[in-house]
Amino acid sequence: MQQLRDVAGDLSMKFRWTDKLSGLLRTASLHLQARLVRLDLGCVRLAADPSTALMQPLAALTALSDLRMSVYSNNERDAMLTLQLSQLTALTNLQVLHLTKQHAYFPEHRRLLEGSISVPLSAASAAQLAAGCKRLRALRLCLGSSDVTAEGLAELRHFSSLHSLCVSAEPFGNRPQPVTLDLLHLPKGLTSLELRNVDIITPPAALAAAASMDSQQISGQQQQGLFSYLDSAAAAASSLAGVFAGVNLPDGVDGVGCNGAGCVLGQLVCLKLESCRLRTSQLEALSLVLPSLQQLKLAAVAGLSDEGVAFLSRLTGLVDLSVQAPYNKALSQASLAALAPLRGLRYLSWQSDDLTSLGPVVAAFSHFTTLRLLSLSCTPATLKHACGQGAEDLLQQLLPYCHLDFIC
Repeated sequence: MQQLRDVAGDLSMKFRWTDKLSGLLRTASLHLQARLVRLDLGCVRLAADPSTALMQPLAALTALSDLRMSVYSNNERDAMLTLQLSQLTALTNLQVLHLTKQHAYFPEHRRLLEGSISVPLSAASAAQLAAGCKRLRALRLCLGSSDVTAEGLAELRHFSSLHSLCVSAEPFGNRPQPVTLDLLHLPKGLTSLELRNVDIITPPAALAAAASMDSQQISGQQQQGLFSYLDSAAAAASSLAGVFAGVNLPDGVDGVGCNGAGCVLGQLVCLKLESCRLRTSQLEALSLVLPSLQQLKLAAVAGLSDEGVAFLSRLTGLVDLSVQAPYNKALSQASLAALAPLRGLRYLSWQSDDLTSLGPVVAAFSHFTTLRLLSLSCTPATLKHACGQGAEDLLQQLLPYCHLDFIC
């Protein structure tokens, strides 16, 4: 560590697994406090109070702009440890924070289950972290479902500089606890959003009203000026209120204020939803407020159906689409026909029960002539059984620039 003091420029340190954590961090704070800007601690086992063993030494590294770590504890359940996110507020230069909660390894009866450490994402901890780390641009929190709260997720909107957000509420083998999120409570200006095990509760009326007002804003400013736009937007919101009668809007959102969804989601380039709940009406409304979306992943999304996938045809800027829907009888290859308008699509990954068990319907993929990679949830043998000898060659002729990827 002392030798690193003589190295010119900023320093980065990366570990696969960290032992003697307190000594390492205290030595780094003594010799490299002003120059250590990127630190990846790898997998960190905590056996004592995280406040003294981890968080306080980290807070002394005030030059850090990039911090990544995975934490776990094998203590008995009655010796639960608590890691407080608010103790990172001293890192005012932090721009990237990745924190993952790992499962337990020992004792044997708890292997791969939830470890004896909690990382509460409460309203207070999220608000304090946002107030201290105002420069944060990328936040990745992969925690347990018992750690993440709806109030904590709502407070994430105070991260004014955030561009990339990933939140995972892993059940760790326990019965999943529903974690709800209103998309209108996300930070404005996000370009990448990844959610896992989250129940999206945003009313379709709020999203649809935002889409209507965004289009009205463009035409109003071009043709009638700002004041005419305000009148037309109010009329549009009023008419939408009648269409979506009986739907309760979230707190702080009314007919005219619904254009917040355009600010929150309008710049999204990448959206990944895994093991989430998303209703067809919500997906329909989302397809109207994601004009910049280029990458979309829907994996094990409850509520996904052929009807919902058809609305994805509005996302004409999509380059990469991944739909993984095992054990979902409401989704089939039939919905692919509605995606013909996606002329810019280059990467398509598709998993549905009918494809896995019966093989592909070649005609369903024939209009994706611009694809560069097509990943299918079936084997070459299933393709041959479903479509006959030479089916793979036929599919390759229909997609001349595409690499075909099957299950081995």
